[in-house]
Amino acid sequence: MINKTFLAKIKKDLETYQQERNQIINASRDILQSSKSAIFALHRADAKEAAKLLTQAEAVIGRLNKSYNKNNRLRFEGSYKASLEEYVEAKTFFQFMLGKPLDKLPIQSIGPEEYINGITDLTGELVRQAVLKATKGQYEVLESYRSFTEEIVGFMLTLYLTGSCRQKFDDAKRNLKRLEQIIYEVKLRG
Repeated sequence: MINKTFLAKIKKDLETYQQERNQIINASRDILQSSKSAIFALHRADAKEAAKLLTQAEAVIGRLNKSYNKNNRLRFEGSYKASLEEYVEAKTFFQFMLGKPLDKLPIQSIGPEEYINGITDLTGELVRQAVLKATKGQYEVLESYRSFTEEIVGFMLTLYLTGSCRQKFDDAKRNLKRLEQIIYEVKLRG
């Protein structure tokens, strides 16, 4: 004998979960797109546009946290976690370009993995920025990019990292080498 009411509840719960998941995935795309666009704006030296895009991402993050973060629901959605990593990358890049220190962001649902992955991805943006600055002859900022990246790598060395965090850390070490190489080549050319 099967309790049909019990099975109906399971079905309803699963449908609700899937509807919520789809809404989270769609909203996560908006966070990801706004964050990527903010990074692109920063590479074009358009801090005003970057700030606007980051505000849009933060509004979506706030709505998701208000609607779906009961019982830490968002921590288990891969698309949301990926969008937070991109947001961390964009926001910390924005702060760095404005000369602000790297610090905790005002969003409670950002976990340590999202911080680690976002900050290590930030080092790649610093390499891109270094190339842009070097091609314009603005060599004076290159050392600050290298120094900041070295600080990040130094911190990561103190952690036991696995999975995607380890892969991102390896990328950050390569980015540090790239920055050192850019500075070396600039010095060689005088």
